[in-house]
Amino acid sequence: MKLICTLCLLLLGSTVLFAQTKTGYINFQQMISMMPESKLASDTLNSLQERLNKDGQQLIEEYSRKVKELDSAGNMSPAMVEVKSAELKSAQANIQRYREISEQTMSAREQALLTPILNKAKGILKAVANEKGYTLVIDNSRDAVLVSADTDDLMPAVKVKMGIK
Repeated sequence: MKLICTLCLLLLGSTVLFAQTKTGYINFQQMISMMPESKLASDTLNSLQERLNKDGQQLIEEYSRKVKELDSAGNMSPAMVEVKSAELKSAQANIQRYREISEQTMSAREQALLTPILNKAKGILKAVANEKGYTLVIDNSRDAVLVSADTDDLMPAVKVKMGIK
C-alpha cells in the first residue's frame, strides 16, 4: 500500500512538472540578421574578402607572366628552362599558401566578429524567455523540428527587446 501511494505521488508530481514546461520557438538566424551589428560584421568581412582576392589576383598575374615568359623564350638553355620551371613551381606554391592563409584569416576574422553578436543574441533571447516564463526555446531556422505541439513565436518579443520594429 505504501508503494502504491509513493508511485501515485511520483506520477502526480511528474505530471505537475511537465505541465509547467512552456515552449517557444524563434528563427535564430533571422534574429541575428536583424541585428545592426550583423550588417556591420558582414560589410567588414566582405571588405576583407575583396582585399584578399585582390592580393591573390596579383600572385596569379605574376604566375601568368612567368608562364608566358617561359613559353615565349624559344632558345633558352636547358639550365635556364630549369630555373624558370622552378620559379613557376615556387609561384604555384605561393598561390596555394596564400589561399590557405586567406581562408584562415577570413575564418579567424569571422569568428572574432560573430562571437560577440551571437553572445548578445543569446543574452537577449534568454532575457525574453525568462521574462515570458519559457523553459525551452527551439531554433526553427534549421528545420530540425519536424513536428511539435503548439508553441509561441518569440520573434515579436525579441524585436521589442532589440528595439526593432
